[in-house]
Amino acid sequence: MTLERWTAFVGVLLVVLCTPGPDFAVVLRHALAGPGRGVRAAAGIVTGLAGHTAAAAVGLSAVLAALPDVLTAIRLAGAAYLVWLAAHALRAALTRDPEAVSARVHSPRPYLDGVASNLLNPKALLFFLGLIPQFVVPGPTVTAQLLLLAGTTVVASMLWWAVVIAVAARGRAALARSRVRRAVDAVTGGALLAVAIGVVRG
Repeated sequence: MTLERWTAFVGVLLVVLCTPGPDFAVVLRHALAGPGRGVRAAAGIVTGLAGHTAAAAVGLSAVLAALPDVLTAIRLAGAAYLVWLAAHALRAALTRDPEAVSARVHSPRPYLDGVASNLLNPKALLFFLGLIPQFVVPGPTVTAQLLLLAGTTVVASMLWWAVVIAVAARGRAALARSRVRRAVDAVTGGALLAVAIGVVRG
């Protein structure tokens, strides 16, 4: 694989990673509740990305892409999970008791939220199925190239989420006010719900 081909892959990957979606909403909400929670949510998403790249590397993605019923089931499961997260956030937004809001914000498991958000997104699976092969040069080094692209995906994701968590950490002081926290919960809940509707529509 040439440096130019790898650089092109990185450019496309960064655009995809930085585009807001369900993963971004999950990490941001947990990061605003605390940097540690944001790190655990991001770790879950990175785990999901590693799973997607590994599946694409061994050809599992191609098999799933050929089974529309399986993809539909995955899409609906992912949408249901996002609706659950959205409902959780919106309930917190409607609660006026700060302690109750805090308890509800901290009730989900960040790592599992991240894993589920990413693995239950069939668009991510199909993206890697369509993207990775475009940058692999046929030959005896195919496995090494796939490992390089998979590793690049994981490292780039880690760096991006580190930036998101750091930025969120700087804005945590404002969350000491219950009105601001409820507003954040309302916005993230609405965003998650909108993404869930988009996932259902395909």
